[in-house]
Parts: sequence; C-alpha cells; structure tokens
Amino acid sequence: MLTTILATALVLGVLILVHELGHFWAAKLVDIEVSRFSIGFGPKIAGFTRGETEYVLSALPLGGYVKMEGMADEEVTSALEGESPHEKRAPSPRDFDAKPLWARFLVISAGVLMNLLFAVIAFSFIAHERGVYLPVIGEVAEETPAFAAGLQPGDEILAIDGDEIEDAGEVGRTVFPRAGEELTLSVRRGQETFELPIVPRTVREYDEIARDTVEYGQIGVMFSTGEDAYRPLSAGQSIVAGFEQTGGWISEVATFFGRLVTGRSSPKELGGPIVIGQLSGEFARAGFWPLLNFMAIISVNLAVLNLLPIPVLDGGHLVFLAIEGLRGGKPVSVEQRLRFSQIGMLLVLGLMVWAFANDIMRLVGA
Repeated sequence: MLTTILATALVLGVLILVHELGHFWAAKLVDIEVSRFSIGFGPKIAGFTRGETEYVLSALPLGGYVKMEGMADEEVTSALEGESPHEKRAPSPRDFDAKPLWARFLVISAGVLMNLLFAVIAFSFIAHERGVYLPVIGEVAEETPAFAAGLQPGDEILAIDGDEIEDAGEVGRTVFPRAGEELTLSVRRGQETFELPIVPRTVREYDEIARDTVEYGQIGVMFSTGEDAYRPLSAGQSIVAGFEQTGGWISEVATFFGRLVTGRSSPKELGGPIVIGQLSGEFARAGFWPLLNFMAIISVNLAVLNLLPIPVLDGGHLVFLAIEGLRGGKPVSVEQRLRFSQIGMLLVLGLMVWAFANDIMRLVGA
C-alpha cells in the first residue's frame, strides 16, 4: 500500500510539474507576469513567495496551473485555482493578452511540448539501457494464423504492409487493432526474403480496465529473447527510438480518443487517478525501468488530452489563438471566450467525474 501511494505521488507529481514548468518557463521567457505556480487545485496547503510568484501545493492533486495575469477567461478557472494571491490590477504590458500571438501560442503549447519531451527522454534512456529485440520468431503455435501461413522459428519479420518493423514489440502493436484484416508480412528466412499473406484471428477476452469484453488481433507467435535477436543501441539510435516510441504512443492515444468519439471504444475504458495509482504501484514493484516506461506513456496521454479542443484545456486556448490568427489578429471576444470556457469547464468536470466513477466501479468489481 505504501509503495502504491508513493509511486502515485511520484508519477502524478513529476508529470504535473513537468507540464506546468513548460508554461512557467515560456511565460517568463516572453515576460508575462506569473502570480502563482501551483501543484494541485483548490485551497492552498503550503507555499512560499519568491519575487512576484507564489509557489504553492494545493489540496486536490488532480493537476496544476500557472496563473498568468491578464487572461480573459481566468474568472472561469478561479473556482478550481483557489483564492488569487493578488488583488485586481490595472492592465499591464506584461499581461498574457497583451502579448503578440506567437508568444501566447508558445506559452500555451509549452506544457504539452514539455510532456512530450519528457517522454522522448525517458523512452531514449530505456532504449539505451535495454536495447531492442529484433522480430525473430522463437515459437509458432499450432492452429494459428502464423502456423497456417507457414511461418517458422528463426524467421524474421521485416515489414507489415510495407511498413518497416524494427523491434518485436511493433509487431504486436500493428497486429492488435487489425483482427480479421489481411496483412502482408515481409519475411527473411536465412538468405531468402519473401512475402506472406496473413489474417490475424480475433481474440475476445474480458478486460479489467474496460470492464467489458474487448477484441484484438493475434497471429500466434512468440519472439526470440536470445542473443541472436538482441541488438544494443548507440546513443544516437536510442534518441531516434525515443522519438519513434513517443510518436507511436501519440498515434495510439489519438486513435483511442477517435474510437471513443465514434463509439468504437467504450467510455468504460476511461481511467482516472485511482487506476493510475494502482498501475503506478504495480510498475514500481516491477522496477525502475518499467515505472519510467509507464511514466513516459502517461506523459504522452496527458499531452494528447491537453490538446483536445476543449476550452480551459490547452487545446481550447490554441483554437482561440488559431481563430485570432485566421482573422488577421482580431481575437475572439472576451464574452465568447468566457461562454465557451464555461462550457469547457463543465465538459472537463464531467470527464473527471466519469473517470472517477469508472475507477470506483472497477474497485467494487462492477
């Protein structure tokens, strides 16, 4: 239990800190007045003031914020942020809304960029530590698509549908969402290279996270973990792998949200802090590298979530700025921004309540 609590605090604390530091550093870079830097929402638990900024730890550890003066929609978020440390002030050249479009765009996008940078760095370190296992087949199960297609132990999968495969994990990530679809494998056997058609079978099983039966594709192979399949990575190759892993997870998370919107994924799959806490504890017990890998994945999730075009999230602010740019510098009116931000706040609160409800239902086994 203690391990789970400490791991949860580490995962959420570090990733929230990384995100908010992005906003904070970018705001300082373009000379925007920052009155508060908070980890958590709601009433202040502890804090100190240095210069013009109050640094606080707040009661609800579900996020954080950087309070920049002169943002038109700050009234909407003030209920979550707690009491402002400063009284109302006259407009200033250091206000957020007084800065040029490029500066505001940089400040708003900086949190997401920091989360993605964290993921790239983490995945790069993991790749350098672990190396990669090439997609060399170790075993082929009988009565599976792989067996029917003629795959054999020792075969190396080079590409799927023309897309190059560089490590064994990519095969699973590619096949998983393609149940029932015909794929073309490029295979090397000894000195010979050839192509094989294969149709992943559909596997149905109950998923604890989704609390529902899920379907996924499987071809029926296990990959070799011997020295013949292992390849260490140089520093440069590790960085490339870090970018590739991050890009792959961005695609995975964006695809999930797309499937959620179209009804192809269940809203029951949404998880909140309780699920993150449970998984944090499990990965912490598995060791440093599994925990770091989990943190990188969650960091990508936070980045993509913040880019959703919902007012009060970073993505919503970027939409307002994009509209301003398309209108030749004419911003969306304060009244409209406040109205949309109020709707956005309701949506975000609704998502939080839904995620918490899902977490509780999983705990009670419903």
